[in-house]
Amino acid sequence: MSSQLPPGVDRRGFLRTVAGGTAAIALASMIPGGCAADYPDAPADSLRALSPKEFSVIRAASETMIVGLPVEPEVVALRIDEQLALVGEPIVSDFKTVLTLIEHLTPLGGRLRRFTSLSADARYSYLRGWRESRFVLRRAAFQAIKSFVYFYTYCDDRTRTLTGFPGPWREVVEIPAYPVDFGEVI
Repeated sequence: MSSQLPPGVDRRGFLRTVAGGTAAIALASMIPGGCAADYPDAPADSLRALSPKEFSVIRAASETMIVGLPVEPEVVALRIDEQLALVGEPIVSDFKTVLTLIEHLTPLGGRLRRFTSLSADARYSYLRGWRESRFVLRRAAFQAIKSFVYFYTYCDDRTRTLTGFPGPWREVVEIPAYPVDFGEVI
């Protein structure tokens, strides 16, 4: 009896992907949490799920991805932190692993400095390398960052003019509240 693998994935490819992902996660777990004290202006007292270092990484990614939009990158990063605190594990630890990999695997992208230390153009180029990587893990990490940043950018009311979103139905349609009698409750 043979097991069915998704189309395009053979046994060797599956093993390579698992081994590569395991190695990357092991590497991320060995990187010290506070290996640099110069992360700029991270509001340590108000963070709920992310460390100041992780906050700086997602803010730098936001600065790179939402250029020209009416939402501040710090606001996006704070929303991500707040929502991660609400959703909890295992999403928080997975997202933290992604942020650690993005921050410290810059040598794989030909950069010698951390992600947060790169110029805006260099960060963009580095993230584009993750987006276009032949490795599924790198592309998935980029998609995670991109999805969080864009979702929490475009849920801001200030982007409504860009998207044409009129607002939630309760802002568009007036529905009067009235009491409902459910009868006797036993």
